Amino acid sequence: MRWPYHFIDLTDAQKHQRRELLDKHANIAQFSAIVPLLVIQLWSGFSWLRKTWQNHNDLDLPSSPYRKDVSARSPRGLDHARVLLRKVRWWLGEEQRLGDIVGTRGQVIFALSWMVWLFWLCFAETGDGKLNIMHHKYNIMLKNSDYLHVTKRFGIIASSQLPFHYLLALKSPYSPLQLLTRKSHETLNVYHQFLGKAIAFLLYIHAVLYLNFYVQKSLLISKIQELYVLCGIIGVVAFKIVTIPPFKHRKYRFWYLTHILISSLLLPLLFFHVSHLRVYLYEAGLIYAVHAFLRYRALKIVTATLRHIPTTSSSTDLLEITIPTSPPLQSYKTAQHTYLSLPHHPLSRNLNSNPFTLASLPHSDGHLRFLVRIYAGNTAALLASTTSSSGGQLDLTLEGPYGTSTHPDTLLGYDRVLFVAGGVGAAFIVPLYRQLLEDLSPSAGSHRRSKVKFVWAVRSAEETTWALPSGEKERQGFVERMEMYVTAGGGGTDLQGANGAPVSPRTSEDVEAIELQERSTLLTSRTEPSSGDQFHYRAGRPDLPTIVHETFSHSSTERVAVMVCGPKSLSRDLRREVGNWVVGRGREVWWWEERFGW
Repeated sequence: MRWPYHFIDLTDAQKHQRRELLDKHANIAQFSAIVPLLVIQLWSGFSWLRKTWQNHNDLDLPSSPYRKDVSARSPRGLDHARVLLRKVRWWLGEEQRLGDIVGTRGQVIFALSWMVWLFWLCFAETGDGKLNIMHHKYNIMLKNSDYLHVTKRFGIIASSQLPFHYLLALKSPYSPLQLLTRKSHETLNVYHQFLGKAIAFLLYIHAVLYLNFYVQKSLLISKIQELYVLCGIIGVVAFKIVTIPPFKHRKYRFWYLTHILISSLLLPLLFFHVSHLRVYLYEAGLIYAVHAFLRYRALKIVTATLRHIPTTSSSTDLLEITIPTSPPLQSYKTAQHTYLSLPHHPLSRNLNSNPFTLASLPHSDGHLRFLVRIYAGNTAALLASTTSSSGGQLDLTLEGPYGTSTHPDTLLGYDRVLFVAGGVGAAFIVPLYRQLLEDLSPSAGSHRRSKVKFVWAVRSAEETTWALPSGEKERQGFVERMEMYVTAGGGGTDLQGANGAPVSPRTSEDVEAIELQERSTLLTSRTEPSSGDQFHYRAGRPDLPTIVHETFSHSSTERVAVMVCGPKSLSRDLRREVGNWVVGRGREVWWWEERFGW
């Protein structure tokens, strides 16, 4: 098959017609992003109607007789379809890796499908024998298709995706995409990364085709001295820098700084590249400005109390940060997160802050609590500041709230709930566990509470002291549905010197950007709890197969919610065990895995 594109000279009228075709397909590429959003809205509307109808007939109790009766009387074909849909959802939710980006299988499939769609738009109505069908004025180009047409098409299709790319990066809860899809920034950020890869790929092809044209026409030396060509080349190189996987994961802070700078400079570079892209740059620039404004409005200077929690068996110590819930902070909800840092200049604030998950119930406790492991970077700076502060109190910059706040309502819609946490991953799980117990019943020993289970694995007993509620009545109910597994590992590092002054914690750029991430394998030796502790500890790792079997073995009609936060190995093993009940027996499961870092 011969190459269908050639270097040809066009009249001004034909160049104008080519421009119309380029703009047409770029607009199709941009506005086609509305289609998946409409599909999501239609599916959400259908789900809402179905849930409303179900709740109208339900007794609003877990495992209600009505639900069991409906399940028993469901037509066999409909029942098989439901089971098949559950299995497909679970299959799509399996984790996959595409290059250096980790996402679910469904996200990867959607990303590849979108890439194919954009690639097709780059070639649509180009090539020999195609333009004459829809555009009779292109008779001259019919025999010799325009090489520059397809070259320009790659560039403008890539640029048409920039506004959507910037929109996916919005952290604010007021993001239109978060409101429309009901997805958190962390979920949408995966699509942001995938779309960035697609844009970069199209720009690479655009640049290579143009460089080939300049070489073939002996124009390379003269062209690369022109401003608009230099701006284009610098833009493509910049995209390449931020998509190098080792650069991103091993030099995170430097990569993040580079990412911020390139995001700010890319739009001006493309602005001076060619004028035809400017409508998309104006859109992306507006989104960028709105994002900066919303993040600025989310900033607050607060006075926090910091408490250092040494751990004897852990590789790193813990830091507890407590902030009174003043009126400006009353918007915080369970399981949300915020960015905390020492006060910095606005231009450097984003580079010196980390996302910390809310580990308390603001409406009940009267304060915001954050628990973090002390690594190099921002967390080490926070620890060092506690020694020079008065009574452990310190002014901090707080930005938020961010993240999903609908988990408590979602959990109430399920018959049985299993929480699993590893280490300080419980900072995410504990508030949800407390909120669910509070919503189900105010008293310990109730039937509805018996359908909740919380499994927590830690490396030392000291890591659990922060979690106990202050009230005696809630404390009794808190430990009622818990299973604590204490593990101990060698190699812990004492973060205090002989004189009691803190010393530098371990430095590792692999963990610098990760919040609450457990970096060591859970071991199997015994650590005794401190005296007076009300937790009942077991030694070693939790037996996940047995725990999952006990959760699912009560009734085949129960809808089960499973939430996990901790080391990746723990989440992977738990998902494998739960998957046996979804794929093997068609059980209805809502799965949520909370992650930190990139």
